[in-house]
Amino acid sequence: MSVLTAVQHDKNFKAFYERLKANGKHTTSAQIAVMRKIILTAHSLYKNNKKYDENFNTNQAAVME
Repeated sequence: MSVLTAVQHDKNFKAFYERLKANGKHTTSAQIAVMRKIILTAHSLYKNNKKYDENFNTNQAAVME
């Protein structure tokens, strides 16, 4: 159920899900991919002792420019 919430409310997970669906993935496969991405993100945050920042990717892109 966390996948459905993430896809509905988080812009990064929503974009990832919609991109998979647009590429022809089945709904269940796209949800499993989002689930895996959530787990990897949570593990990385725990390992690095950081808080989730929805704008992290956009902040990193701005720094690299």
